[in-house]
Amino acid sequence: MSLTVAQLMELPSLRRAKVLAGHRSLDRIVTGITVLEYSTPTDMQKKLYESIDFWGSELILTGFCNIAEDVEAQCNNIRMFALAGEVGIILYYVGLIMPRVDPRLIRLADELDFVLICMPENEPNLRYGEFIHEAMDAIVRDELNNPTFTIDLLEQMSKVPAGQQSVKTILRIVSDRLRASAAITDGEFRPLSEAPWPRNQSLPWPELINRAAKQGGSDICWEIKEERSLWAYKAEIQPANSGRMYFFVFSERGKLDQVLWKQAVEGVRVSMGVWGRTHNQTDLSELIRAIILDEPIKMRRLGALYHIDVASLSDMWILGSLDGRDLSPWTGAVSELSALYTEIGLCGHYENDILIFPIGSRTLHEMDEWTNALVAFCRDNGLSAKVTRCPLLQYTADAKYAYETNRAYLEESSKLFPLRPFFTISEIEFTKECCEIAAQGKEAVRRYLSLLEPILSGKDGEEIVNTLTVFLLDKNSSITDTAAHLFVHKNTVKYRLQKAGNLLGFRVGDIPQSKNLIYALALRRIL
Repeated sequence: MSLTVAQLMELPSLRRAKVLAGHRSLDRIVTGITVLEYSTPTDMQKKLYESIDFWGSELILTGFCNIAEDVEAQCNNIRMFALAGEVGIILYYVGLIMPRVDPRLIRLADELDFVLICMPENEPNLRYGEFIHEAMDAIVRDELNNPTFTIDLLEQMSKVPAGQQSVKTILRIVSDRLRASAAITDGEFRPLSEAPWPRNQSLPWPELINRAAKQGGSDICWEIKEERSLWAYKAEIQPANSGRMYFFVFSERGKLDQVLWKQAVEGVRVSMGVWGRTHNQTDLSELIRAIILDEPIKMRRLGALYHIDVASLSDMWILGSLDGRDLSPWTGAVSELSALYTEIGLCGHYENDILIFPIGSRTLHEMDEWTNALVAFCRDNGLSAKVTRCPLLQYTADAKYAYETNRAYLEESSKLFPLRPFFTISEIEFTKECCEIAAQGKEAVRRYLSLLEPILSGKDGEEIVNTLTVFLLDKNSSITDTAAHLFVHKNTVKYRLQKAGNLLGFRVGDIPQSKNLIYALALRRIL
């Protein structure tokens, strides 16, 4: 977790302070403290404002000394800082320099969800340094003890004004957190953006990046020893819907903590997938990724960002690639097609597959219509893909299990059920069970296959076993469909089923007697 305004309010230096406005933003993360006292609304202030990088998530300390009685100027300052994405202001020396906090200031801060805190009034012995020392000490300790970099970065970026949600802002936040210079390049090591640390430092970016490009490996660390020692880090990242990129960090403070470095790489990758694009297309693949990897905190943050209630997504349809082809270019078309049949809460790609999460309930007939439309879409577009229906997933962990199981056994399921136009997750699980039995060795398989020996010993044994396989595995125990597939009369199918039943000692299709028979037929087909 990271420190919020509410948590900082518990520090001794703020214990007697009062929150006057912006109560809905007390849960915002604070990453730094800034002191601003050049508050006269002049051309100089405008120039200074434009020269300073505001990246959000900071608390501003001020006494509005130069505009103590100019309420309009105070309001302009609050608008300016809120627009820049800052968290709030802590007012000092009220009653001494500022006569009072005007109600207009409080109303404006509430409208902007901008935290307005007032230190104890009429106290001349207040010092900015006391809070700065306590706050920064608490922030640094929290960063060391609770390395949740990816979640913090998502939280900060989501609170930054839309105009500043860019690659540059991502790098600035990362640079401040690591206290090191950072850069992102494309796959050819051409710089896309840089963020020096400290901010006024000038670095020979092309030279440093060219040196890094010559280093082997995609995730490395090495030391540059010249006039000053510099630890350099390089990691390959592949944000959603983007090509290969590289993330560089150059630290003058020694080696980075490995956990923090790995979290920084993941945070940059996720953030670049969400905010690093130059177009306005919404890409939901990072939320899909968080669901499939069962990362609840990241899932919650991204869900709030996209206004999607992840808890309402109880079903999942998977369009699984059979030949390794990336299906992501068809995500938009699949989403539009699916919306004709049901309300869609989320549709995006993960790995080479497309995942669809509908909202609400559907009848079996409606599910079949939608699934058949997806099957036809794959056929018409020449896609080697299979639809798997995964209904009634109560928890995100169930979605992770369903996806991983489908991915692992989709190809084997296509061999086991070659006539099925689509699968259910139950059929995929059945394939998994059969593969696990086969993996146990010959003796385990023999226990099931021995059930077929009385049938196979007869002169028409192969015909009867083939009929049983089509009847039980391919045609949902339909005599009519089985006969049509085998090009025989329905009575022929009935005769073979009856003969098999006499040899087995139970009626074919009855449950649970037929359970082991189905396993035997499936194992025979798989092997």
